[in-house]
Amino acid sequence: MRIIEWNCQGAFRKKNEEILNLNPDILIIPECESPEKLQFGKLTPKPNDSFWYSDNGKKGIGIFSFSDFKFELLKEFNPKFRYIIPLKVTGNNGSFLLFAIWAMDNKENKAARYIGQIWLAINYYERLLNLDSILVGDYNSNQIWDEKERVGNHTDVVNKLKEYGILSLYHEQNKVAHGQEKEHTFFMYRKLEKPYHIDYCFASQCFIQNGYKIKLGEPNQWISISDHVPLIIETCEPNKRLEFKNSLADYIDFNFKRLDKSTREKYQNTIIGLEKRAKESDRLNFNKESQKIRKEIIEDTERLNIINKLTIELNKNVG
Repeated sequence: MRIIEWNCQGAFRKKNEEILNLNPDILIIPECESPEKLQFGKLTPKPNDSFWYSDNGKKGIGIFSFSDFKFELLKEFNPKFRYIIPLKVTGNNGSFLLFAIWAMDNKENKAARYIGQIWLAINYYERLLNLDSILVGDYNSNQIWDEKERVGNHTDVVNKLKEYGILSLYHEQNKVAHGQEKEHTFFMYRKLEKPYHIDYCFASQCFIQNGYKIKLGEPNQWISISDHVPLIIETCEPNKRLEFKNSLADYIDFNFKRLDKSTREKYQNTIIGLEKRAKESDRLNFNKESQKIRKEIIEDTERLNIINKLTIELNKNVG
């Protein structure tokens, strides 16, 4: 299985030939324009399956299958994290979770920008990290910037993923510490003298133990069309199906089981209502309206989680 991630720096319809010559099975493209502009079958070869997301309808992240892999967006997808896209990927032999990443700015909360987005996302999706997972993309981060004020820095993310046996393939293969990379994935202003390592592929133990190879594109080959080089990952396709139901109702149930008894009792009617709405939303196809409904359910669930934390603290102080 060959997975390639490449921030194309826009205008993918004019650059897709170069990356498709590398024969990806799955292709992740940050800074990808909309399918309307890609014009599949005309300006861009038509993939067997694809998913594109943007919160502004213009530039976003594209995930494409040029093999038998099929994509299914997780129903607990939270658009608040720009852009961390959770997909269930199913092939002929097995399935796994793919988190396609293009870490973005957050103008409302600077502490939650870039790596902060990823930190919040992996905590939000934590219940899934025990499943076979790959988190790949443009993280816009490196350990050298750990001192910048964030809700969670690069080292925090690395350590959190390590708790679940999820490791950076580049650093494992090359036996190099984060922040000490000898090769680079990004060249600011397309200048070779301004290199940084900010693209990563983190993977679960099943991918590591079954063998893998990761390499970076040669800067001189790619710098004329993008400020990033491709990240090329060769690994074994999982040979088992995930024991996982793609259900917002399951996400809701997982959260409510963790609530304090006093919170569950006080907000019983609210909980019952949210459970009903979540089950109804699970029957809806993905579109703007269904995503709006799911977003509201997720936000109400998060409010209950906040109330629960405050209730626990209050009970401790009173006690």
